[in-house]
Amino acid sequence: MALSPPEQAALRIARASHILLTTHEHPSLDSLASVVAVGLVLQRLQKTFDAFVPDWDAKRFPDVLPKEVPLMATLGAMNSFHLRVNLQKTALGELMYDIRDGILDITLVPKNGRWSLQDVGAEEGADRYDLVIAIGSSDMLSLGVLAREQADFLHRTDIINIDCNAANEHWGQINLIDLNAASNTEGLYHWLHTWQPSLFEERLATALLAGMIAETKSFRTNRVTPRTLAASSELMQQGANREAIVHGLWRTRSLATLKLWGRALSRLQEDRELGLVSTTLSLQDSLEAGASSETLDGVVEELISYAPSARIVALIHEQKEGIFVSLHASHPLSAAEVVRPFGGYGTKEHATFSFKQDGLFAENVQTIIMRLRQTLTALTR
Repeated sequence: MALSPPEQAALRIARASHILLTTHEHPSLDSLASVVAVGLVLQRLQKTFDAFVPDWDAKRFPDVLPKEVPLMATLGAMNSFHLRVNLQKTALGELMYDIRDGILDITLVPKNGRWSLQDVGAEEGADRYDLVIAIGSSDMLSLGVLAREQADFLHRTDIINIDCNAANEHWGQINLIDLNAASNTEGLYHWLHTWQPSLFEERLATALLAGMIAETKSFRTNRVTPRTLAASSELMQQGANREAIVHGLWRTRSLATLKLWGRALSRLQEDRELGLVSTTLSLQDSLEAGASSETLDGVVEELISYAPSARIVALIHEQKEGIFVSLHASHPLSAAEVVRPFGGYGTKEHATFSFKQDGLFAENVQTIIMRLRQTLTALTR
């Protein structure tokens, strides 16, 4: 009898030597919590792994998540490279090397005689990782820099694709897509509970429940089901503190952050025909509120909760370096497609682009909104 995808995933993890655990660019707290949860499980299983989060900033690590899983912001070496010289007839006398202008220059001096080009060879070594676990990534491009710079590696390596989004393209060799889950952390809970129930403890339960609460706005979204609530109840029985998580997620916002959010929410604009909801924050807004741009991630999430029927939500934010636009899209639209004409990048759900400021901020905002409308019109024809 053929193994089910969850069984295949468990077997493939057991056989892996070195695992790369990753998620999409601009990860939600649900995706981040999922990475931490899987990392905790791999630690308990004594598996060698690296957890890579594109463009990760350690200063933004949520206090509600366990900190035992180290997260990498950049990838190290993906493989080795071997040079071979036949020494059977001509022995090595000296080996010297120099690095100049970004070039490695290797000099070999024989003890006697000489080598020919036929005595020298080169080949790539084995990949550092033999398995990738990707979480919350609807397609390969969602992995950001990993997909852009290591596409060949991804195409020759087994991938376990974990998601709860209907837009997921089932692009992994093993796909754990739970469309009945309200969050990736809920989907993980059901899989882990079947596969490794003995590994559940307070830290794992906390990571999973934190992701579930964040993604469902404390169980207020329409994706919440009795199955979701049962999972949360079981996680609390296993040690997760719901009150502490809720307090950490929402009751610790600074007054400056709340002021900035208030300005953004008060300026909501809606184009019902295109399903576009947008708002703006100027550099002066940030200065007067006393809040940094790092607090803006939650603004778009709040906009989404205030406008659940929107197909595209855009936050247009002025900074010293220029204007930055953060977009969230709902299926079937792709945020990555919307930002492509602007030279932006991202995933189907979330993408960003920068806009060179020329003149007044308000005039630039009108230009951006006009071009967004043109792009959306072309995509929805």
